[in-house]
Amino acid sequence: MTSELTSARDAAERDAREGMRRAGVTVRPLHSAGDCVAAATLLAAIWGTAVESSPLQSDLLTSLGHAGGCVLGAVDTDGTIVGVAVGVGGAPQSDRLYSLIAGVHADHAGRGVGLALKQTQRLWALERGATTMAWTYDPLVRRNAHFNLNRLGASAVEYVPDFYPPMHDAVNRSDLTDRLTVVWDLVAPTPGDGGNLRHERRLLEPADDGGPRAEDGEDGDALAVWIPPDIEGMRRGDPVLAMRWRLAVRDALGGAFQAGFRARRITTDGYYILTRGDDRP
Repeated sequence: MTSELTSARDAAERDAREGMRRAGVTVRPLHSAGDCVAAATLLAAIWGTAVESSPLQSDLLTSLGHAGGCVLGAVDTDGTIVGVAVGVGGAPQSDRLYSLIAGVHADHAGRGVGLALKQTQRLWALERGATTMAWTYDPLVRRNAHFNLNRLGASAVEYVPDFYPPMHDAVNRSDLTDRLTVVWDLVAPTPGDGGNLRHERRLLEPADDGGPRAEDGEDGDALAVWIPPDIEGMRRGDPVLAMRWRLAVRDALGGAFQAGFRARRITTDGYYILTRGDDRP
């Protein structure tokens, strides 16, 4: 292992240890059948499905762990699993870990459990020779954008319309499944400063009626695309308005990514900031 990777691994170990201390959890691999049943049950609760329709079934979690995959659980002081993160390797000899799913029970949100999980997943990957991690997320969920881009320092490098077939869990039901692909440099993560909008050209912002107002074109060195603060609440309360935002963000972000822009951060007032870059998904 090179000195750079050794330094990155040592830093990741410190970050993971500190993240667990702050969150009051222990993040560890899940190996036993009981652990995997508990993890699958937790994922079902997070995504709002029946246990038998959990996003990842317990037998699959058991097999992934047995095959050497990354199956981690955040365990509370009473022994309860309150968060799960699962990753799979890329192609043979790949230097990338793909983070398949990660979630924290709503009762434990705000404690830093998610950060402890991702930092431990970073350490797990570096110890096995991976130097990048990739995953996808819904571009309309602002808190996830903040976590991925600002807290972790990942970059959004690809916009994919209809990434999944129609989904029927409580989170994604009756919505399109557009996703952003993010890539996290595990060796030198650079968390972004959310800040506020300054001189970026606004492609999308809120109109007086609460809907989207779009501007044409992708000229300029930096672009800004606004997203609502609570798209999940909007889906429940006004699904028509939520779909207007879905399609407007698809047009704005999708067009910007096709023009060579990448999302580097999201401001505290809800604007994605995009600059030109040559990152690859």
